[in-house]
Amino acid sequence: MGCHACYNVCPKNAIEMYEDEEGFKYPKVNSEKCINCGLCEKICPMINVTKNNNFERPKVYAAWSQNQEVRLDSTSGGIFSELANIIFDEGGYICGAIYNKEWKVEHILTNDRTELEDIRSSKYLQSNINNIYRQIKEKLNENKKVLFCGSPCQVSGLSNYLNKDYENLYTCDFICRGMNSPKIFKMYINNLEEKYKAGVKKVKFKNKIHGWHNFSTRIEFENGKVYIGNRYIDSFMVGYLKYTAFMRPACYECRFKGFPRKGDITLADFWGIEKINKQLDNDMGTSMVLVNSHKGQELFDKTRNKIKFQEINSQDVFNDNVCTYKSPDRTEAREKVFENIDQMNYKELCRNFFRKPGIKERIKIYIRASKIYRKIKE
Repeated sequence: MGCHACYNVCPKNAIEMYEDEEGFKYPKVNSEKCINCGLCEKICPMINVTKNNNFERPKVYAAWSQNQEVRLDSTSGGIFSELANIIFDEGGYICGAIYNKEWKVEHILTNDRTELEDIRSSKYLQSNINNIYRQIKEKLNENKKVLFCGSPCQVSGLSNYLNKDYENLYTCDFICRGMNSPKIFKMYINNLEEKYKAGVKKVKFKNKIHGWHNFSTRIEFENGKVYIGNRYIDSFMVGYLKYTAFMRPACYECRFKGFPRKGDITLADFWGIEKINKQLDNDMGTSMVLVNSHKGQELFDKTRNKIKFQEINSQDVFNDNVCTYKSPDRTEAREKVFENIDQMNYKELCRNFFRKPGIKERIKIYIRASKIYRKIKE
């Protein structure tokens, strides 16, 4: 699954991460360096699923940041930014995912608050962990607080690598649908750069100009042009959400679903909140916050004067959040895309294996989007 735990733990640096033909990284052992210590197998979360002391069932909150700018710039309600600011205030470090200059995603560890904007928001790509677990361990041993945010498998990889509980470590995962191929995403970016005749300057998934429910991908180019495509039109999101065509093979049989969760806090879009309480959904983003441990509760409680929140006791909270406990289906489109990834360009892959919405469907989408846009501007 590419969590990099084995890569970080190897005492002889005998494990290298190589990229396969689909664009995903896998560990490969250099037999000349390997001393057969067995640490890589011992800490692999796919081989050894470790137990934890977290709650069997989490406390569930609907929440959003009172900072409207942060909320609108975030994937859902902006709660991660408020958690991060608490750690920054206490002299700690944040570890999260950013885009690099090649528009691949990688994790960084920082105590620079100005980098929070780059970490904020979902990336929908598998991130490169590199040696970040080692960096985290160094800071923890210096008694610095660290908030790590990553996918459930990455949180498990970090936990197994550390192999002990650190009071100064807080972990935050998210309800994960699956990790998409960096290779496919680069093809998508290259296609847009060709169309707009300029390099990409900024990428933002889940832009809310058309509303949280109707979220869009917004991409800025160096020539000042801007691309915006909502979830029903943008080809990358259609391939991801409708056809589940870009994901890592392990994501179709994810072992990190359900409860108890490994992270101290789990964040997600609170899809379906309007069915539970309409007042908690104004289409600007509402976070589902699952508090999974006493440590997570302690950190969440520190944000209370910065957020709006309500504890939710309904048994229906996961009805519209099926990725909490269910992996996506591996589709025919997924097989076709990767069978042809080196024979076709991005436009050809989409044209051959994805159906575009019809005219009537497009009209409905744009009518809804324009209404939401006017509401947000008001």
